[in-house]
Amino acid sequence: MGSPSAARTRTDVPWFQRVLDNIPFLLLLGVGFPTILYTVWSVVELQHLPSFSEAPHGALHGVGLEGAAAERAAASAEQATAVTGETVTVSMRQMRFFPDTLEITAGTTVVWVNDDMIDHAVAYGSSDTPAEERLFESSGDFPQGESFAHTFETPGTHPIYCSTIGHEQAGMVMTVVVTEDAP
Repeated sequence: MGSPSAARTRTDVPWFQRVLDNIPFLLLLGVGFPTILYTVWSVVELQHLPSFSEAPHGALHGVGLEGAAAERAAASAEQATAVTGETVTVSMRQMRFFPDTLEITAGTTVVWVNDDMIDHAVAYGSSDTPAEERLFESSGDFPQGESFAHTFETPGTHPIYCSTIGHEQAGMVMTVVVTEDAP
């Protein structure tokens, strides 16, 4: 039998050896966990992409693309009219505002609804617009199902953007044209 001092305990192992012993675990934690999260997020996001099917003569066509064109046409139709004092809803989804151009009369309230799985925010102008030139303060990020409203009293062309980091750069912008008379 060996003496008690001959047996090495875990505390006798130098710190760098303990780190080296844990490298497989650290790699799994540092690489595996983010990869799993990204994979799950990608699968969820892929549900929103158009589907593709086999077309005659072996060519591929986008089945879901007709739906996207119809959605854009419906969004354009939403722009048509708004009477003073009414409320108009703008949907925020797929890193866009629907509609992305809105013509309303002064006194109309615009309600932005987050219909996306990620947070969005509504802000006036652009990220480089000075605070004193902004018509209203940013809504701050809000999750799916939440909304932000603003009543436009000042006629003119008002730029709006999503102030969530990176969303403006991804093209999440819109224009609200406010007239004194019915559009």
